[in-house]
Amino acid sequence: MAAVRVVASRVRLGLRVTAAAVLVLWGAALAGPGPAALASPPAPHAPASVASKPTADFSLTVSPTRLVIPQEQLSKDQHFAVTNHGRLPLDVVVNRAGFTSGRDGTLRFQRTEAPYSALTWISASPAKFHLEPGARQVVAVRIAVPRDPEPGDHHVAILFMVPAVGDQKQIKLNRGIGVPLYITVPGPVDDTVKIPSLRTSGFAMGGPVHFTATFQDTGTVHRDFREKGHLNLQVDGRDVAFPDFTVQRGTTREVTARWDDPPLMCICRAKVSVPGPHGTLQSAKATVVVFPVWPAVAVLAGILAISLIGVLVRRRYRTQVLKAARSLRHEDDLTGLSRSGSTVPHDNAGVDLFGDFPESDPGPEGDTPNR
Repeated sequence: MAAVRVVASRVRLGLRVTAAAVLVLWGAALAGPGPAALASPPAPHAPASVASKPTADFSLTVSPTRLVIPQEQLSKDQHFAVTNHGRLPLDVVVNRAGFTSGRDGTLRFQRTEAPYSALTWISASPAKFHLEPGARQVVAVRIAVPRDPEPGDHHVAILFMVPAVGDQKQIKLNRGIGVPLYITVPGPVDDTVKIPSLRTSGFAMGGPVHFTATFQDTGTVHRDFREKGHLNLQVDGRDVAFPDFTVQRGTTREVTARWDDPPLMCICRAKVSVPGPHGTLQSAKATVVVFPVWPAVAVLAGILAISLIGVLVRRRYRTQVLKAARSLRHEDDLTGLSRSGSTVPHDNAGVDLFGDFPESDPGPEGDTPNR
């Protein structure tokens, strides 16, 4: 019986270890990387050689990089600061260009007038200037609105160009910076933006999850979603920020918000809303299912492996129990036989059992009894 108790104790211990291993494996798979893994490594210090590295030959900056001119400032000159941060002197020419906006927000400059263009409305002074390294030049831009313009937004780009120099045999490349101007003509202002769609992958195994919204400007002016007008996406009770963007008048824009930390598992519903005139609200919705497929597969594989180990342990336990039971039964048989005075047959028991019979006890006469 002592052997059975030892085997049972070992099996119970093995089952407890198996259950603990299942819990630890499940928790590790669901918890994901720990804080040490999620924390970004500290940024290395920049070597001294980077700070002392000489500037590039060409480095031109313009400030501001974007200008919105409201109705009340049309009569005022607008100013731009142009600075040469490079090592070479530059000759700068100020030009004008129309532009259109792509669905991704990129500006496409063109020499011809675009829809709602103000290409012929502006003039710059000075139109040409020379900049030595480190020099700065202020350029004034004057706006002359024609008679009876269409109310709302009109736009134009100021190009600060540095013409290429070199001989005929070399490839020439003009360099410069384009600054968009949004000019608001007096009249009714409507900045309505519709949201035709909000798209996402529909299924994700974790973060990041991307949501792409389509914005369509149907009003008379552009719509900025910057700074105080920054737009957020509401998903799973959280705010996910869209990057700063502008929807130009009469255009359609697609903008993507990135959700970096979704929950481990959810059916998450997202919504984006844009206030409109007279208290109206433009909105769009989308749904994404988040489920950690690979961690779940790992957990299931671990559970199956541990279950297989449990089956093998149980079979081994049964084998050992049966073996111990046979041993105990054999010992009980030996004990019972020894108490009754019987002998246990052995390998040559056949001789004892089936060999010569013992002679009968003779009678008082010494004769054998009658049979």
